[in-house]
Amino acid sequence: MAGRIQRGRDMKRQKAVRPPYDRVLIVCEGEKTEPNYFGEIRVAQRLSTAHVRVCHSALGTEPQQIVEFAEAEFRKTRAYERVYVVFDRDEHRTYANALAMAAARDKTIRNDEGKMVPFEATVSVPCFEAWLLMHFAECQGALHRRDAYDRLRAHIAGYDKGYSGAYAATMAQFGLASTRAARLRERFSRLPGDDVYTDVDLLVSHLLAQIA
Repeated sequence: MAGRIQRGRDMKRQKAVRPPYDRVLIVCEGEKTEPNYFGEIRVAQRLSTAHVRVCHSALGTEPQQIVEFAEAEFRKTRAYERVYVVFDRDEHRTYANALAMAAARDKTIRNDEGKMVPFEATVSVPCFEAWLLMHFAECQGALHRRDAYDRLRAHIAGYDKGYSGAYAATMAQFGLASTRAARLRERFSRLPGDDVYTDVDLLVSHLLAQIA
């Protein structure tokens, strides 16, 4: 009898143990480019899909819809330590509202372990390609989406929306890009979103720090 009780306790302890890295939900505006990029990082870091889930918003591409979808997905299981919503400034009407919505949810909802969960907006102005471009060149002031694409293609031949391999093409310059992104955050802010800006390096740094 005592042996069965001890085995039961051992099984409970084993069930409670999970890998020491965060379970992360990343919800992206884009259907391919951003999910491909973060998915490539997940594979490179050997992080399981059970602990880093990357998806796009099924509700639509407006920033507000991305926040709403991310919250709904989180609440299905609550099985995450962090939630990231990834979207561009571009010409979105709900950009500012989405930032406020994400901030209102940050560390106000609990996961399946009863812990308050960071709910963070990861934005790029004007677009995700600005972050990729920072791996190769300085970006200053206002930058139009078309210019970001044109300049990026000078470094990544054939780049277009839905491109696969962006992480492999940029990973060697990640440190330089992060430095450039940090300098821009010192000069500019997310709002009103007129000048080039990105937080993507912070999300990538968190993923790279995870234990495979």
